Amino acid sequence: MARSGIRYEEVQDAAETLLGRGLNPTIQRVRELLGTGSNTTISEHLKRWQQQLAESPKAVLPPTVPETVMTALEPFWKIAVQQAEAAFEEQRAAAAQAVAAAEQARDAAVAGERQAQTAADDLSRQLDAASVSARQLADQLLVAQERRVAAENTIDAAEQRAQAAIDAVTQIRAETEARIAQMDAVLQQSRIDMASQQLQAQQRIDDERQRAEANETRLMHLLDRDRAEYATERQAFATERQEWKNREAGWRIQLETQRRETIDTRAALAIAEERLRVRDTELRQVRAALVAAENRYGDMTRATDALRNELRTALDAQNRLRQSFEMSRQARTDPRTSPESE
Repeated sequence: MARSGIRYEEVQDAAETLLGRGLNPTIQRVRELLGTGSNTTISEHLKRWQQQLAESPKAVLPPTVPETVMTALEPFWKIAVQQAEAAFEEQRAAAAQAVAAAEQARDAAVAGERQAQTAADDLSRQLDAASVSARQLADQLLVAQERRVAAENTIDAAEQRAQAAIDAVTQIRAETEARIAQMDAVLQQSRIDMASQQLQAQQRIDDERQRAEANETRLMHLLDRDRAEYATERQAFATERQEWKNREAGWRIQLETQRRETIDTRAALAIAEERLRVRDTELRQVRAALVAAENRYGDMTRATDALRNELRTALDAQNRLRQSFEMSRQARTDPRTSPESE
């Protein structure tokens, strides 16, 4: 219900003033012109004024036209004005509906863009975590490879020591055999030259042989010990190498799993980015449609303002003609201005 603060006549005068300025009499413009009043009250008065404006226009004809002709043309004028108002309302409703649909599409596109951005951020964080895990596994694999190389170098050194011991035994045997051969030659020479020294020489040979056998036995013990140590080290290395191979296989499996997860994550990130690009394209299209709808609404508003200005001008002309007609009729009926009074 309209409040008593703003009267209908004030709103009517403000609306007609805005029409005279070539502006559309909206609620905000009327309120700014009056400087007071609620939107509800001004809206009700404006609706009443627009309804009266649609019902009041009549055909503008010269005063010499018969009253019957004016009466016959008046319904056609009302119908034309009502059709123009109905077309305007229909176009305004269509424009408002198009703007509302564009705003809903824009809100949906913005929401989709936010969801896609959130999914892209989550996938980026997962990709970073997968990259860190892959780097850690690669570092562990590198350390394992370095330890395996160090163990292989240790085995190579042990094999070299064993080969050196075998070479030393072979050299000692060669030297011993050479010395035995030399002693045999000396013995033969001694048998020929000095038969009396046979026992002494034989004793010396036996001593030499015992020392040689002792040396050989000692060297064989050393060789057996080196071989046993080498076999132990080789067995330990084989066990450790098998363990490192198992660990390396496990790390390789984990690394491959991390790589597959990284590939999947990157693929999901690419899909999310593609969805984000599609959402962005849809948003730009919706914004373009919204701008076009607003432009069409502005064009219809300007056309409506022009039509109202023309209607206002026609009403003013009609009022002037009616005033002229009334003045002429009064002049004809006034006895002071009639020819008989003269």
